[in-house]
Amino acid sequence: MRSVVLAWLLAAVAGASSRSPAALASYSFDDDAATGPDTFAVWQGARHTRGGRGRVSLSTAFHVSGHRSVELRDAAGDGDFPELQGYFPVRTKGTLFFHFAFLVTDPKEELNIALAGPRFFQLEKDGLAFWLGTREGRLVHYSDSIPKRLFVPEAFAWYTVDVAYDIPSGTYDLVIRREGSEAPLVALQRQPNAIRKPGSAIDKFSFVGAPFTDRSRVVYYVDDVVIGTDEGVARRPFVAPGRRRLFIDSFVQYQLLLRERPRCLPPLDPEDLGFTPDDLAEVQAAGLSDAVAGLLAGERAGRPASLERGGGAWRRVLDAAWAWGEGCAALEAGDAAKALVHFEQAADDAPGGRLFHLSSALALTALGRIGEADERLALISEWRSDARYAVASAYVGLARRDLDRALEWLRDPAGEVVGREPFAGGVRPVEALVTEQYYYVLLWKVAYDDARDFALVMARRASGVGLAAGAWRVRAADASFYRRDTAEARELYTSALAEERDYAALREIYLRLADLAFLDGDLAEERRLREHYYGALGE
Repeated sequence: MRSVVLAWLLAAVAGASSRSPAALASYSFDDDAATGPDTFAVWQGARHTRGGRGRVSLSTAFHVSGHRSVELRDAAGDGDFPELQGYFPVRTKGTLFFHFAFLVTDPKEELNIALAGPRFFQLEKDGLAFWLGTREGRLVHYSDSIPKRLFVPEAFAWYTVDVAYDIPSGTYDLVIRREGSEAPLVALQRQPNAIRKPGSAIDKFSFVGAPFTDRSRVVYYVDDVVIGTDEGVARRPFVAPGRRRLFIDSFVQYQLLLRERPRCLPPLDPEDLGFTPDDLAEVQAAGLSDAVAGLLAGERAGRPASLERGGGAWRRVLDAAWAWGEGCAALEAGDAAKALVHFEQAADDAPGGRLFHLSSALALTALGRIGEADERLALISEWRSDARYAVASAYVGLARRDLDRALEWLRDPAGEVVGREPFAGGVRPVEALVTEQYYYVLLWKVAYDDARDFALVMARRASGVGLAAGAWRVRAADASFYRRDTAEARELYTSALAEERDYAALREIYLRLADLAFLDGDLAEERRLREHYYGALGE
């Protein structure tokens, strides 16, 4: 287990460190790279209008390396545009290197290529950073929001582009070469970024047609896309992560951990403990990766002496992680009061560590301080789709009394919410919490039919007064999923799709439907559903 966690930690560091060569993403498009939240998405119509006639596909017609590239083909006047959008760990400092090759069939048609941050492709901080495109037959780059001419590209010629983007200063160096020529056509330095904003974060790249004009019939090809933190980054294939664990399997796994005694639920990624990619880079540079890997794997060793020396925000996060580990050891030993002190210290030192609040809720529950446990859960309410939150919520609900009495205690306030006419003023936070706990306690009690029925009543009451009902419809489907009634679960998830408009919620529904197909042994349908949201590359 320790070696697995160390590999996980070092992989995260490799995606973050600006101190050593690291490929955040590398695609030659010759291997089968699965679409998904950690790789890239392919949208034949990025506006999701369903009327787009553009296309993103693999092609053997032209390529730089291997035998395939990606073809993007836009269609004028269809109200949409095709897009290949890739993701990598967010970068907030250091230099990012972006390499790719492109070929255009008609330079007069518009195309756009960009690096952007968490604010996507807006001309604002943490939005558009680097922007390259064709305008009226010329290649241009947008610096300080102004399109600046570069050259007239030739049709059917490959051009390689190298961008060295300095995040703190918000400037970049740009070098472009034509195939077969060592001398660069473009060699610019210290160009202000698209928004002229220093310190603008980056976490995605995009290749599109004409998203703003809808007049382009561009057909162009992209190959050898590399995002890295060193100019000499190795161009190796990026391996997509393996298939995730089913949501319901995670719930059962965490439930088993808590059945015997209160104990910490495990982190799934560094962000659960408040680490940013830059923090992990500092951890590696300080030679503490191995020690932290042991901590995350559940080993309880003495705190390294080097942790006591020096400053920096990363040390506070690392100190918080250590405090959390000491709290976990105390909770495992039955000393919930001592554990709570460590968890609260960790939350103060690293407020971004959501697992700290969850652990505090479990310790408070063990101490019988249920109201305070509810407050800690409320602090991480945006984590509701996570199985650890679901299990912790059930655990807090159960602690009010034994299983049957807990349901009886919760039934009254939950029933008041269901019966209140007509959900006057919406569902208040405390009501949202108690209804969730009632539902999760039913799951813990393996009362799946009751959980489904309660969720459906909540969904009907909410939709009847114009409130969002999607989360409760999905919970009803989850309950059917737990009892392995795949047909009913599929029907309920499908009905939830019809009303849902939030893309994050849609993603969760499609992935659950993909889980159902996986359980049914229909791997083709599983892939189709997964790629319905993330798209797919095909010839």
